[in-house]
Amino acid sequence: GLESFDGPAMHTARWDRSVDWTGKRVGVIGTGASAVQLVPPMAETAAHLTVYQRSPNYIIPRPDQAITEEDKALVLANPDAAMRIGALNRQLIFDTAEALTWKAFEWTPEGRAAMTRRALDFLESKISDPEMRNRLTPDYPIGCRRILICDDYYDALNRETVTLETTAITRIHPNAVELADGRKVETDVLALATGFKTADWDLSVEFTGQGDISLKEAWANVARAYYGIAVTGFPNLFMLYGPNTNLGHNSITSMMEAQMGHVMGALSVLEETGAVALSPTSAAQDAFNTGLQADLEKTVWGDPACGASWYKTEAGEITQNWSGTVTAYRDAVKDVRPEDYKLIE
Repeated sequence: GLESFDGPAMHTARWDRSVDWTGKRVGVIGTGASAVQLVPPMAETAAHLTVYQRSPNYIIPRPDQAITEEDKALVLANPDAAMRIGALNRQLIFDTAEALTWKAFEWTPEGRAAMTRRALDFLESKISDPEMRNRLTPDYPIGCRRILICDDYYDALNRETVTLETTAITRIHPNAVELADGRKVETDVLALATGFKTADWDLSVEFTGQGDISLKEAWANVARAYYGIAVTGFPNLFMLYGPNTNLGHNSITSMMEAQMGHVMGALSVLEETGAVALSPTSAAQDAFNTGLQADLEKTVWGDPACGASWYKTEAGEITQNWSGTVTAYRDAVKDVRPEDYKLIE
């Protein structure tokens, strides 16, 4: 019944900035990474906000802090030193994620316990009501779904004008959300934080490779690539953030920097050999993906206790994530191995 709703109803991917929810009865459907960003500001001015939760997520603190005018003045006083300190700070964040945070996804007992405790301690520090805390505690192992990093979501749920609703939605009416127990929650604005299609790899741009096969056809059953950078049968098609290059523990920017280095290396091979194009051999791509899936089975995403997730296809193949650290990925793609590529003269 969503199409019958009389008020503004918008998915987070198609946000209508003209909508004013001040003084309105607002419903947010979903409690994932998009919802935790929009619930706090909406809660500030909505007359009442109802957050509809299907399943809770693990949340850890960011923690953010305001950059003061004094901070800015200190940076401007010695920008060279500030840049060096910034680089050291970035390296510290990177090393901590690689050495410690990754252990939760690598599914070591210590890493799993430490990350779980961090999330549950944060929940307990923010939510004093035991019943509400119980509704916000996931019943699945940490890491199965995206771990959320947010400071103010729990604070928003503590407002008197905010309701956490865990009863299933059965229908949308022109001015209300109907629940499985028959209640109807009167609603003026709906925000749909209901997620995104990720495993489909439904590209908005058409690419045609050898044999007039499109990339959409090649990926009809499952998206596979060579280190997420190149695809067999698609000469000179290089991509960043392709299949199996996502992370759960560190910055995707670091992955894309490594990918760009590999692309530049491939272009150097073309220049040095005089070839006009290259693409990974099917043997190299198949070997990479076979080993990758075997490694992923040892991580949290391959644990049967996780069940279905946005990381996997319906058949259970993990097409989103890399199976190790960023450092391991950098080492793997640092050099262009001529035997893994077919040159086209």
